[in-house]
Amino acid sequence: MLNRYAKKSFIGLCLLIALPIIFIYITILCSRAGFDQDEFNFKSVTDNSSHYLIEPVSIVDVAHGLVLSNRQLMIANGKIVGINANGSEASAEFLAIDGKDRYVVPGLIDMHTHIYDRKDLVSSLAYGVTSLRNMRGMPMHLQFKSELQNNLWLGASIYTSSPILDNSKADLFQHALHSPEQAVSAVKRYKDAGYDLLKVYNDLPKSILDAIIREAEKQSMPIAKHGPYGAISNGKPDMTVLSKFQSVEHVEEIYQTLLKFDLQDSQLDLHLKQIKNSGSFLTPTLATFDHLTELSIQKSNLVDNIALDRISPFYRFILTHLSVQRWIDASPRQIEWNIAERETLIRITKRADQLGVPLLVGSDQGTMYLLAGQSTHKEMQLMQIAGISPETILRSATLNAAKALQLDQHLGSVSVGKTADLLLLSNNPLDDITHLAKPTAIIKQGQLIDRPAIEALKDSGNKPSGWLVGIGYLADSILTRYIETL
Repeated sequence: MLNRYAKKSFIGLCLLIALPIIFIYITILCSRAGFDQDEFNFKSVTDNSSHYLIEPVSIVDVAHGLVLSNRQLMIANGKIVGINANGSEASAEFLAIDGKDRYVVPGLIDMHTHIYDRKDLVSSLAYGVTSLRNMRGMPMHLQFKSELQNNLWLGASIYTSSPILDNSKADLFQHALHSPEQAVSAVKRYKDAGYDLLKVYNDLPKSILDAIIREAEKQSMPIAKHGPYGAISNGKPDMTVLSKFQSVEHVEEIYQTLLKFDLQDSQLDLHLKQIKNSGSFLTPTLATFDHLTELSIQKSNLVDNIALDRISPFYRFILTHLSVQRWIDASPRQIEWNIAERETLIRITKRADQLGVPLLVGSDQGTMYLLAGQSTHKEMQLMQIAGISPETILRSATLNAAKALQLDQHLGSVSVGKTADLLLLSNNPLDDITHLAKPTAIIKQGQLIDRPAIEALKDSGNKPSGWLVGIGYLADSILTRYIETL
């Protein structure tokens, strides 16, 4: 029999083991528990109407870069049901909205984000981002998606990738693949779980990437690729499989991996033409490199001017220690390098546009304190600084994005039959892309959100989930992946 001291030691050991398990279990329960409904109550925005008539209004045709003036826009039950001449006869059930001196554009679609909390989707919508693509999938994103589809709260629609598929040396945050068989199993599992696409990282072995591509085709599962190449074999990137990807992400991968930090115009043009000819879209993500550059230059002065309270405290802690602090501590030599590389990435993006590479707007929001919604506008402003026309940028953030998602029958332009995800603006965004930053109203699936309601959304976005929920989201993701590999 155990003596009294041994019994106490045994009980203590059990508690030592059990308490962390109990804590993690509690955090996961908290993360799955739902949300505070009162924070998402925006009854005042709807006027109890599902039918709106906006006139006289100018409609921006994003496909052709034209403005259709003096129009009547009719919305019913979440859809655009009519685009007519101003003053056309309409049923009395349509609530009239004054559109004088206003421009209507499709809602913005940010194609490269990292969502860590429900309130990221609330904030995104408050800045006119009506849909977004999340690029690091976790179980919580499927939960958010279901809640939004059931109209439990108001936020940007989310199209989410799977957990990131990476090689055998992947870190805790990504799905490590050790064999083609594991790759096939992962694709099937993520398809069945309800993820919208696969996110594939940059240096998978060719055999594993080929297995992912084959199974993804069988499952009709799109792929977004970190870096504009397939696999790296003998130190050389394989560019032959670009046509298999929905999009390729990050222009810095063109500079760093394809060009090996040696910007030669002939080689740059070769690779950009390969991307263009593949039919894949290119997402530059200039905002994230601009942000790390400014962090290295301005250091804590920049951080002090960021609304950090909008970021989940647990993920803010992770971002601080895994990425932000590195750039705050950057040396003068590193700062000089960052500034030069930022200019190079802007130059590459401009050349991609000149060669006709189809672009997407993707801010990489969620990295290094890049705030939801605001980062999308920063990305578009940087594209404009690069010399890309407002027309092209707007198309990249709307119709191109819808095409990449294979949703252009439903989203991406102001057209009869499409979902009424729209922005109402005071100024023509074809003159200056920054006019998109301050919509006078947002329409989300036919629901009118006026200026007071937009401010209410922003206020709600300032109240992210607390530590327990944030830890629970990550724990749920890691535990789910571990269990599935057993």
